[in-house]
Amino acid sequence: MKQPQNGFALIAAIVLIVVLAAMAGFVATMVGGQSASQQLERTTYVVEAAAQTGLEWGKNRKLAGALSCPSPTYTLTSPSLSGINISVACGATNKISSTATFGVVSSPDFVERIATEP
Repeated sequence: MKQPQNGFALIAAIVLIVVLAAMAGFVATMVGGQSASQQLERTTYVVEAAAQTGLEWGKNRKLAGALSCPSPTYTLTSPSLSGINISVACGATNKISSTATFGVVSSPDFVERIATEP
């Protein structure tokens, strides 16, 4: 007499576990990428605001008659703003421009925004 074959359920279970593990890995990758994207977007908004702040500071110094060209670079030290550098300068026509940067130029999270007086 022939014995019935066993083991089909084991193969199906292994395939199911591999497929579920692959799906979990894909979801983890997507969530990580989305989080990094949101962080970069937040950093971009903060750097834009820092450039606008530098421009307003330059306008204030110009009105007070104390704007020197070029001004030094200011590094923000607040824990939520650390790493942002702001540089304010005025041109030949006394036009003020502010440059705010975050990160190193060669890094993927580098952000630079320039605001100029209209």
